[in-house]
Amino acid sequence: MLKNNQKSLEELVIENQLLHEIIDSISEGVYAAHKDGTILIYNRAFERLEATNRQNMLGKKDTDVYALPLENLQRMAVLNSKKPLLDQYMTYHLHTGKKVDIGYNCYPFFVDGELTAVYSINRDIPSINELLTKVVHCFDQNKSRNRPNGTSFSLNDIVGISPLIKQVIKQARKIALTSSTVMIYGETGTGKELFAQGIHNASSYSSQPFIAVNCAAIPETLMESLLMGTVKGAFSGAIDAPGLFEQAENGTLFLDEVNSLSVPLQAKLLRLLQDKSVRRLGAKTERKINCRIISATNQNLYDASSNGSFRDDLFYRLTPVILHIPPLRQRPEDIPVLAKEFISRFNDQLNLNITQISPDLLDLLSLYKWPGNVRELEHVIESAMSIAEHTAAEVILEDLPTFLVKRMLSNLSANKSSNTSVTDIPTGKPLVEYLRQCETDLLQNMLKMTNGNVSDSAKQLGISRQDLHYRLRKLGIKSTSYKTDKADFTK
Repeated sequence: MLKNNQKSLEELVIENQLLHEIIDSISEGVYAAHKDGTILIYNRAFERLEATNRQNMLGKKDTDVYALPLENLQRMAVLNSKKPLLDQYMTYHLHTGKKVDIGYNCYPFFVDGELTAVYSINRDIPSINELLTKVVHCFDQNKSRNRPNGTSFSLNDIVGISPLIKQVIKQARKIALTSSTVMIYGETGTGKELFAQGIHNASSYSSQPFIAVNCAAIPETLMESLLMGTVKGAFSGAIDAPGLFEQAENGTLFLDEVNSLSVPLQAKLLRLLQDKSVRRLGAKTERKINCRIISATNQNLYDASSNGSFRDDLFYRLTPVILHIPPLRQRPEDIPVLAKEFISRFNDQLNLNITQISPDLLDLLSLYKWPGNVRELEHVIESAMSIAEHTAAEVILEDLPTFLVKRMLSNLSANKSSNTSVTDIPTGKPLVEYLRQCETDLLQNMLKMTNGNVSDSAKQLGISRQDLHYRLRKLGIKSTSYKTDKADFTK
């Protein structure tokens, strides 16, 4: 029995060490005090925040180290209310004379129903305000990119000839004429922000600001301040800074990667959308907001809503209208025209005069499935042109970096056979010849599967019927050779 108790004590010691190490590792200041004011926990982040040493704090009474009246201590407020204090701001002095500005959440700790301690999570307000100022300044800079409203693209700038992309552009033009909230859904690299800017510039909001924020790139502790804004005097160093909703007044606020918001932040965003008003941090009054919301996601929010990672009520608030951008692999007709557009762009940047793509390289680009979509195609073209000769008029297969060729060939090999890999490429065999063989095998296998039906084969390959006929002629393949006579089983 003693042995078991001793083992439990050892486990408790290890667990206690682990918890203290975790507390010391986080970036917020963690502080805890007994109900009588004895300081119990004081982590490294709080040492940095208050510019002191924990050895001078642990075991001391809070009234001895903080130059505050008793009634102004966090501890007393929580002891009296027995409820958490959330989103609070405070300026105070230590016994050393150090002035501190913090934002904090303070919580009661109960043991068997009795409040025995309080603890708080604290953030350094000057640091938050400095970051907020930088982010706001960044948005101000972005607003002057190419157009006065902060955008670079219109729907006319979207390149593509496929029926799929033409249909999406048509839908976007119709959506732009309304004031509805829009959710843009598409895989990474499909051009969601481009469509968001295009909708804004085709709408009645076009003369007003377009404000874009990547929800995945903003720290959670800053997001609310960024959305709401601050007022001068709210805390030390605070400035009058409008939040993103105010910056987008009478214009469009674009919330990119909205699926990355935590559930608590989703609740706050929902409240803003429902009330259509914001209260800057430190302000006493609310301000009405009037802006269009366009959000974007690369994940299926129906699934996220079902598994609880995305709030149902916010999901329905953001999705009155949904615009789906198809991946590049579903519209291969757009690959040549997109490649031509990127060549024109990089000619200027790289001081080249390339006018075309070699047929072999174009074949490889057309057969590849593009998991990174248009953005990946852009990077591949840039990589090839960066290696091309300065006097070249054509970008060729050999201009692609080796690792990109292997990646793309691996993709083709997977289509050809599950047993084929890059390592199966015959040594000494020219790359162009290998690609031609891959394409021949792929088309022959597809014709066998469809009984020589060109229309069905083209549909399965994701290319037009005319394109397939061109490839068959180029490779000398006759579709009629794969038509089989139907046996008469009625006899």
